[in-house]
Amino acid sequence: MLDGHGRAQCHLEALLFCVFDKDAGPIVQCADPEGAATAAFQRVGHYLIPDSAVKGRVVSVVCGDNVLMGTPVYIEDTSYSRNCFQFNICMVIDGSQHHEPYRDIAQLLAMSFQTLEVETKLLSNPREGTSIQAILAQLRQQLNDAEECFVCTDSSHAISFKVRRWTPALTKIEDESAVPVPLLDLQKLLDPERRSESPAGRDFQQALPFSLDPALAAVLPLIDGVRSVQTIANDSPLRSDYVVMILRHLLHFDLIHLIPGIGLDNRYRLTPAYHTVLEDLEKGEEAVQYVTAGHWNGKDLAEEERYKVIQRAMALYAFLACEGKQLERFKQAEELAALGISLRHFVTWGLLQGYLERVEDNVGSLNKEQADELFRLRTEDIPNRKKYLKEQGLSGRQVNQDEKVKEMVERMQMLRNAEA
Repeated sequence: MLDGHGRAQCHLEALLFCVFDKDAGPIVQCADPEGAATAAFQRVGHYLIPDSAVKGRVVSVVCGDNVLMGTPVYIEDTSYSRNCFQFNICMVIDGSQHHEPYRDIAQLLAMSFQTLEVETKLLSNPREGTSIQAILAQLRQQLNDAEECFVCTDSSHAISFKVRRWTPALTKIEDESAVPVPLLDLQKLLDPERRSESPAGRDFQQALPFSLDPALAAVLPLIDGVRSVQTIANDSPLRSDYVVMILRHLLHFDLIHLIPGIGLDNRYRLTPAYHTVLEDLEKGEEAVQYVTAGHWNGKDLAEEERYKVIQRAMALYAFLACEGKQLERFKQAEELAALGISLRHFVTWGLLQGYLERVEDNVGSLNKEQADELFRLRTEDIPNRKKYLKEQGLSGRQVNQDEKVKEMVERMQMLRNAEA
C-alpha cells in the first residue's frame, strides 16, 4: 500500500510481547492480534531474546512468509528474580516488504517500553486494569493508520513517536541506451482538465507523488516508449544530468520502467516468468489489449473465445524464442497481422512483464536436442505440471515445492545457463 506521497506505507501484521520466563525460557506472552502468537513464533523465541551481547541491536528472524523484527532489552536490577528482566517488543512484517523503515520502529518501541518498565514496572508487574495486549493493539492500529502513535499507559505515561522517513535512494541509470516506458498516460499530468474529467482521475492524482514543475513538464512529452534515455536528454532543453535525475525520480515512483532498446536485428529468449502467462484471464486480456496498441476489444466474445485469442497471442512469444528469429524476420509472421499485433508493443510487453530477455548473436552452446528440451520444459512440461497440481487444490507455494517441478526447473536452469 502507498501513502499520498507514493511511498510504501507501514503495515505491521502483528506485535508480539516476548519475554524470558524464569521457568519456560523465551516465550511470546501476548500478541495483537490475539491469535498471532502461533506455535511457529513460539519456537523462535530464543532468537528474539538472544545473548545479552546483542542487547539494544535490531534482530530479525525469517519465519515462513514473515519477518520478525525487534530490539532485545535487558534490564539489570536486583528487584527481579534473576537480577535481570529480558523482553522484546517484536514486529511481524510481510517478508516481501522493504524492511529498512521498520528498524527505527523497533528501536523506538524498545526505548519506550524500557523507560516504562524502569519507571512503572509496566511489563514485569502491570497494574490492575492494565492490559499489555490492549496497548499493543492501539500501537499497531495507530502505526498502520498514520505512522505515528500516542498511547497512554496510565495517567502520567504514554508511548509517543512518529516514524522517520529518509530521502529516497534513487535507482541509478547505468545504460543510457535503455528506453523509458510510461506505465500510465503521462500526458494527463500536463492537462488538469483531462485529469479531473477522467473517471479514474482520483486514482491518477494519487499515483503522482510530487507536484508538477516546469522541468518535469519539459521532459514528460518526450517519454514515449521509443526514445532512449540519451535521446530524451539530447532532445530536451534541460541539462542532461537534470533529465536523468527526473527519469530516476519517475523510475523510483513506478511511473516508468526501463527496457533494453528494441532493434530489428535483436534476438530474444523466454524466461521462467513465461510459465504463468496463461494463468490469469484478466491479465491475458490486458496483454492482448496492449500488444494490439489498444485496438482489440474482446468484450463481445465468449470467455472461451477470448481465451483462444490470448493463447494465440502469447504463443507467439514461444515462437519468437524457439525459432531464434531476428525481429526483422519475425515481423513477417502471418499470425502478427492476423491478430493485429504491433511488433514494438509486442516486444515491449514481453520485456515489461519479464517474459523475454535479449540474447546476443554470438552466444549459445546448445545442440538441437537440448534446445528442443529447453523449449518443452518452458512451454509444456513445467506449465502442465503446475496446472495439474493446482487442479488438485495445491497452493502456489506448494506447487513450487513439488519435487518434480523443482527437478524440471533445475534442469531448465542448467540448460538456460548453457544457452547463455
